[in-house]
Amino acid sequence: MSELGKILDRSRWTPTHSAILASLAVGYFMWGVISSISYLLYPTYHNVFFIIAPPAATLAGDLIMPRLSDVRMGRKTTFFVTMAMYGVGSLLIVVAALLFRANIFLVAAGILLAEFGVEGEVPVALSMAAETMPLKHRDRVLVASPNFDNVGATVAAVISLVTYSLSNSYYLVAVVLGGFAAVTVGFALFVRYRLPESVRWLEVKGLKEKAEREVQKLSGSVEQVNIKSPGKVTPLWSRFLFLALIGVSQYLTYGLMGFVVADYYFTGINLDLIVLFANLGASIAGFAVLKFVREASTRKFTLMSFLGGTITIVPILLAINFLSNLTLFYGLLFLNMAFSEFAWASRTIQEPTLMPTSLRAFMIGLVRVFPITTYAISEYVTSSWTLFAFVNYNLILWAIGAAASIWWYRMGYDVNMVPLERAAQEVAT
Repeated sequence: MSELGKILDRSRWTPTHSAILASLAVGYFMWGVISSISYLLYPTYHNVFFIIAPPAATLAGDLIMPRLSDVRMGRKTTFFVTMAMYGVGSLLIVVAALLFRANIFLVAAGILLAEFGVEGEVPVALSMAAETMPLKHRDRVLVASPNFDNVGATVAAVISLVTYSLSNSYYLVAVVLGGFAAVTVGFALFVRYRLPESVRWLEVKGLKEKAEREVQKLSGSVEQVNIKSPGKVTPLWSRFLFLALIGVSQYLTYGLMGFVVADYYFTGINLDLIVLFANLGASIAGFAVLKFVREASTRKFTLMSFLGGTITIVPILLAINFLSNLTLFYGLLFLNMAFSEFAWASRTIQEPTLMPTSLRAFMIGLVRVFPITTYAISEYVTSSWTLFAFVNYNLILWAIGAAASIWWYRMGYDVNMVPLERAAQEVAT
């Protein structure tokens, strides 16, 4: 481990760390708002490709922006580029709704540009958090900041619910959501002005002098940290395979049950309520888990999350025959999405920590190729299914994640309180 890495790991929390956390949180919040727009506007078009197209933009963003961040731009510059993209995309949605009666092609273009930006930012944000946060706080930040995606989706659902209830117009919903996203970009710009560059990225690029200057912003007084070691050497391909499998499981079950089920099987305000309850359950769970995520064994936490998701999807399947009682459905979905957030937390902790610094953002993006691609295919294939078949498919997806978690529990290692270089196996364990 480098001396600068040791300084970062043992530093107390500083105002610069707070600025980084705020920047990450607002980026994820924007992701939640923007990724919800196509689902909340779906009744305007009833065109399945309107919700299938955005994953193509997210796939491109996941591969292009992280690669540029790793090779050339670094973390900080990438944040400003992606922010410009989703700012312009949000404004285009507003213009399309106000001047062109929400023309499907213009709205879709705005969503695609915005999705490219916010999704391209996600692997970079995870890398920034893992590379800059003190070891004592790293896992909590890796859980807390992405959880603002759920918060953003919850807020978007509330805005859509209130706007549609008052106006009965999805055109107005598009205007309000797009405008809200554009205004939030201004706050992101203010917060990100203070960001440092990642010290670890600078070191990998051989920019030692600049890294030494940047570390001054991130180094408070030193505190004692109970540093752990993986105790195992695991090849990169097995780490990648594990992350890809749990990614497919969690990404699809969250997207299908948190959004797509609402578009395919519900109408009116019930559509908004499905999105609201699903993301509210995930949001609350994301903050609740912060109390124990640092101390908990990463492998046990991952296993508990995916087993819990598998178990809690079963009552939803059994309750389909009683779907006239929507309160029951909302409650069961709320619970299942809580476990979805636990599974998401296990991903956001392990995706950046299991990958090497020189390729970290790109490898995170590459892992996501599999869930994003299968998600787009699943959206199309399931559009003609019954609700019973749809939920059964989600049960199978949860079981895949549970099986991968069992395999990793036996073959893998924990990363909580393990220095980044050791967790990524860049140095001897």
